[in-house]
This record gives sequence, C-alpha cells and structure tokens, in this order.
Amino acid sequence: MNSTVFRAPSRWMWGTLTMAAFLAGCGGGDDPIPAASLSGVAAVGAPIANGTIAVQCAGGSAMNTTTSTTGAWQVSFSGQTLPCAVQVSGGTISGSTNTTPYHSIALSLGTVNVTPLTDLIVAQLAGANPQTWFGSPVFTNVNASTVETALNSVASGLGITSTLGSVNPITTTFKAEPGDAVDKLLEALKTALASTSQTYAALLSAAQTGSYSAFTGFGVAFSTAAQGGSTTPPPTGGSGSLTVEVSIAGAAATTVTVNGVPAPANQGEFCDGLTQDSTFSGFSSSGGSMTINSCSFANNVGQVSATLTTTVPVSLSLPYAIKYTYNP
Repeated sequence: MNSTVFRAPSRWMWGTLTMAAFLAGCGGGDDPIPAASLSGVAAVGAPIANGTIAVQCAGGSAMNTTTSTTGAWQVSFSGQTLPCAVQVSGGTISGSTNTTPYHSIALSLGTVNVTPLTDLIVAQLAGANPQTWFGSPVFTNVNASTVETALNSVASGLGITSTLGSVNPITTTFKAEPGDAVDKLLEALKTALASTSQTYAALLSAAQTGSYSAFTGFGVAFSTAAQGGSTTPPPTGGSGSLTVEVSIAGAAATTVTVNGVPAPANQGEFCDGLTQDSTFSGFSSSGGSMTINSCSFANNVGQVSATLTTTVPVSLSLPYAIKYTYNP
C-alpha cells in the first residue's frame, strides 16, 4: 500500500457524514423570520442562552437583541447597510456564565451564526482580535471573496477542510442540539482542543496571525471527534468502541475514543478502507499529503505508519504512527 494518500477507515470506524442529509430542512430560529432581517444561532455546541447580540453595520444605527434559550436570535433591518459585524457576549452555556465574546460577519440578509468557528473566520479576516476589531469595525476589505478566503485559510490551516465539507459556519442553518451535523462540528472543536492540550485563546491567536504550525495533528483529532460525535451515537451504529492513538515524530499527540464502532473482519478490510474515506483529503488542498508507509491489522489492533508532508505554510515532513484499538 505504498504511496497511498491516508484516509481513515470509514465503514467500520465511524461512517461518512452526509452533510446535505443532516442539514436538509433544519432551521435555526424559534419564530418566523422577517424577510429584511439577520438571524441565526449563537452556540459553542451548547446554545448561548440569554446572550447579548450586538450588530454594527457599514451604515445605519447599531442593533441589539437577546438570544433565546436555544441560542436563536434575530434583528430586523431598518435603514442599515451591509456588511455587518455581529457579537454575542454574556449569557449562559449549560447553566454556566459565558465569559467569551464570539463574532461573525453578515454579507447579506438571512442567516448569520455566531460561534467559535465564525469567530476564527473574523480573526483571520481582520488579522486582529475579533473583540478589538468589533470595537471599531472597518468594512473596506469585507466582501464575499475575502470572507471565503478567511474561511478557507482557517480550514486548511487546521486541516479540517474535508471534515467541514459543504458546511459554511456562518450561513448554514442549524440547531444547537444533539444530532445536528453542525452542532457536532462545534462539539468536535472543543474535543479536539482538549485532546491536543490546546486552548481556544491559542487557536484564536493563530487565526489572527494565520500561522497554525502549533496545531499540527489538530485536524486528525477534529475529524475523529466530528465523525464519532460527542453527543449522539455515530452513524455506523453497532457495538464496541474504537480508540485512536496518534503519535507524531515519536511523541504522543492525541488519543480519542469513539463508541459504537464494530471491528473490521481482517487486515484486508482494515487496510483497504484507508483508501475509501475522504476524511483527510483536505491535506492535499492545503498544500500537503499524508502517505501510508505500512498498514497491519491483528487481534483487533490496526497499526498505520504514515508521513505527513506539507509545503504551506512551511515545508516539512513528519512521521506519524496511528494505532486503532477495537474494543468489544
């Protein structure tokens, strides 16, 4: 299996998320949304309840409202001019006080979510702390092209392009509740930070500078958490669990356990599956590749030796060792 681009075994590991199916028909609000309005959900996985939403636009007066218990919010336009900057602050998350403000960008009327993922996009776009930028937002360079570039930069820098798939963190409607595909991504962000011993503050700082070198291996942890799901059973179903241990250059990087994952029948099934999942196809789009050097499977333990090669933002080659332990 030499020179094979690395993809995690999907059929027995965690299954493939079909974002369109999960997102079809999902709405983010509690009430009918006026045509000339901005609306969305403020959440970190769990909703930000009773948070203060502040909206500042390129023209017109500022707008304010409060999120519902589900994190939903909306404001009606009356003389404002797009684009607009949005901030949520305060409120509670699962009963605890929210101490971190999050931000987003609205280029058009309709859905504009406010989450840690949208906060990272604003940080990348502004090249500054989003809260500082929101204090006196400048919209000169805020347009569809620059926002898309910021989103792609965050996704490729963290190695999560493939995992996000068709989801646009800003405009994809969702509900902050278990079982929602976008909610799983927000939960995965928290899980990946914890499993890689990183903080959201460090991640936000990386987005401001556009340098994600400290987050090598983050994409693997994010993808594993997103596909496995932290609040609902994974789509594959079945009994048993899978523990994935990742080492980079001989040093332990992350360990993640996914429930409800049956073991493959043999080495052929395990190793062949590595070529059938698109989880890590984002490596090539971000200027790199993950190449398998060897693959084995015995006694419900899979061992993969791989090499990550990147050219953006720096040229490097790192050896990876990935161990898959299937537990009854």
